[in-house]
Amino acid sequence: MKLLSHAAAVLTGIFLTALLLTLRATLPFLGMPVSAVSLIRMLLPAIILLGAIILSVDTLIRKDKAWIQFSGRSKTVLAIISFILTMAICTVDLLTGFVPFLILPGLLAISVMLWNHPRILGSLSVLAVILLAAGQLLLHKALTMDFISLLGFGLLLSFFGSELVRRNLAPTEARLKSLEAENQELWNLSYRDSLTGLFNRRYMQQTTSHIFARAVRYREQLHVLMLDIDHFKKVNDKLGHAVGDEVLKAVSATIQSCIRSSDVAARYGGEEFIIFIVQANSELTQFIANRIRDGVAALNISGVPWPVTISIGVAGLQDGDNQEGLIERADKFLYTSKHQGRNRVSGF
Repeated sequence: MKLLSHAAAVLTGIFLTALLLTLRATLPFLGMPVSAVSLIRMLLPAIILLGAIILSVDTLIRKDKAWIQFSGRSKTVLAIISFILTMAICTVDLLTGFVPFLILPGLLAISVMLWNHPRILGSLSVLAVILLAAGQLLLHKALTMDFISLLGFGLLLSFFGSELVRRNLAPTEARLKSLEAENQELWNLSYRDSLTGLFNRRYMQQTTSHIFARAVRYREQLHVLMLDIDHFKKVNDKLGHAVGDEVLKAVSATIQSCIRSSDVAARYGGEEFIIFIVQANSELTQFIANRIRDGVAALNISGVPWPVTISIGVAGLQDGDNQEGLIERADKFLYTSKHQGRNRVSGF
């Protein structure tokens, strides 16, 4: 809330300053009929800055639900548009004989948007000064000390504006990124298997109900694959647990590479894995299962002198199923594959 109040105060100050400057610039017209140019000159910056205040406050309050999501690229584009509009209004000032005071809040606003792009900000600020000085000379007007001071103050305002934002916002952004990284690490520790990188059983137990409920509610096809590495105890007993870990990681990587991004795979326990294949018919599910089986059989794992294979059991969602029964049926088909010689897919 403190950040919100400070931002609103700064933006309101910029808006009121720009409005007062535009009223001052148009005061000579108040004693005579107001021309279209002077009316545009007075209203355009006020409307632009008022819109900026509304969008900025909306972004601060609603964040993810804001009207416009400001990424780094969109801020740069918005700054360039603001630069063009500022220069257009300043050109109107020069043509009508007024001092282009709007260059000050214009450069300040641009510096706030481009604080983390110093080269672009510096280029636009210098370009603004050069264009205004050139316009003054083209109109056969002298570069007075007041005019030069205005341009110099605009450059200083651009620099100090960006520096102020950098010193206050950059540490906050760095801290937020650090917190996001820490939260992601905590999430991985809670829901990822540290050895294989797949989801763990805890995550699967929490996710299964959502996957199952969605499939039942929308009558979507859902298949469960139970996988088990054949003769894995032999690997640990004869080759050691370090080699066994390498086998688990290689099999997990193969599983992850064979399923779709919409599917969910987890290490169910020991050398056993579970996969939920969503919105796929029996033919596609069988293709994925056989691709996993063939991919594992083709592995050449260092330190393992025999082929590593897996057995797979598949069960599809049927009317009247509950999630425990669906997983249990896939597990029964897994044992069918084991009893029929291993390195096979059962359940179709």
